[in-house]
Amino acid sequence: MKKFAKLVSFVLALVLMVSLTSCGNEPSETSGNSDIQNSGNSDEPIVLKLAWAETADPKGHPVSGCVDNFKKEVEEKSNGRILVELYPAGQLGDQQSTLQQVEQGIIQSSLCATGMIAGSYYDNFNMFEVPYMFPDVETAWEIVKGDTEFFQNLADKTAEACGIRPIALLLEGLRHTTNNKREVKSPDDMTGLKIRTMEVPAHMELFKALGASPTPIAWAELYSALQTGVVDGQENPLFNIQYAKLYEVQKYLTLDGHITLLNTWFINDDFYNSLDDDLKSVINECAYSSSMVHRQMVNEQDFAALQTLKDKGMQVYELTNEEYNQFKEATQPVVLEYIKKNMSNPEMLEDLLLLIDEKSK
Repeated sequence: MKKFAKLVSFVLALVLMVSLTSCGNEPSETSGNSDIQNSGNSDEPIVLKLAWAETADPKGHPVSGCVDNFKKEVEEKSNGRILVELYPAGQLGDQQSTLQQVEQGIIQSSLCATGMIAGSYYDNFNMFEVPYMFPDVETAWEIVKGDTEFFQNLADKTAEACGIRPIALLLEGLRHTTNNKREVKSPDDMTGLKIRTMEVPAHMELFKALGASPTPIAWAELYSALQTGVVDGQENPLFNIQYAKLYEVQKYLTLDGHITLLNTWFINDDFYNSLDDDLKSVINECAYSSSMVHRQMVNEQDFAALQTLKDKGMQVYELTNEEYNQFKEATQPVVLEYIKKNMSNPEMLEDLLLLIDEKSK
């Protein structure tokens, strides 16, 4: 009997251990959003994971300078209550993937081109893809920088619509066109060229209007696509062309400045709203100051990049005013009509155009 009793006790203990172990391995109901729910009231620091997708992104790139500054300032001004983890160069996926992770609360923050957002999340971002809309980058920056009423309204509307909140717009300069076939001086010169674009419908409509064949290709695959002749050309800001060493696989550069490139810096809105007010202020202030660091670096590097591209052997052509207007007339009406049809609130575009007109006077 004693042996039997001991055996029963042993079996019961074993069952209890298995039961406890099983309970310990059960995922908690809130495990998927544990970072979001950490508002900073515990002794543990809040972790803010920030990812961006560019692969050709060495330390000197403006985006790197921006996020490095953000990490330093946030950790200092929050007295260590927020720790910023950086995931550069597509470590966590491409732009669409990281943006989806922000929406789901898997990570807290990411960077994404405005055109990519328009296609998947908030179609009103299409308003930034009108070709030749801003008279110059200075006017664009005065409108979109983080301390303006325009930006604050955009942030609130975006957060309400899709749960991801812009904390800054990063102005990356003008997009210019390169190719391997011929010098481009007029819209007719674009006819038949296979041009790599981002997967942004408004950009594709632009090049269709010029008679070119737009071909969406991921940034990570661009160099190879140009090298092997999958496409004839591409379009990007000058410093991106330099950093990606596209001068090795492209001969002609036309300074057409067809679109002002904006990257949107997002944060998960639930995460943002879970923070104490003082930490929200830290995030806002540091995002703004970091966007200013980015802007300064872009200004410096755009000028230097142009000279580098010339030194590397690219044939650079700058459009005359007459030629510039030919490109504008060939593309803006077509793309503008397309964008208006693909915005839930086209009045936002009308307001932006009025604001540009006021700033240009």
